Amino acid sequence: MVRHHNGFALTELLIVLAVLGILASVLLPRLMHSREIARERAAIVHAKNVFTASFAYVAESPENQVVTGDCTTGYTAGDYTLGDPGNSTVQSCMVSDADSNGIPEVEVTTSTGMTVQYP
Repeated sequence: MVRHHNGFALTELLIVLAVLGILASVLLPRLMHSREIARERAAIVHAKNVFTASFAYVAESPENQVVTGDCTTGYTAGDYTLGDPGNSTVQSCMVSDADSNGIPEVEVTTSTGMTVQYP
C-alpha cells in the first residue's frame, strides 16, 4: 500500500526555516552597511552640487559674490537652487569664501561623521 503525502513534513519546514535564518543573518548586516554608504555618497553629491551651483553663480557675472551660509537643508544662489538632500544624510553644510578670492568653499559633514570639502 502506497501513501501519498499532501504537504511538507515538519523536518522539511524546519530545514527551510534554518536556511532562511542563516541567509538573513548574513545579508542583513551587509544591507545596513550599504545604506550607510549610500547616505555618505548622497552627502558627498550634495556637497559637489552646492559647490557647482555656487561657483556657477559667481562665474556668471563679475558683480556676483559668493552666497555664504548654511546649506544643510538646501542652497540658493541667484537662479541656482538646490533642495533639501533629505533622509538626514547631511549633518552640517557650510558655504564660505574664507580666502576672499571669489571662489566658494563648501564643507559638508555626513551623518556618519565624515567631512567633505570642495574645492
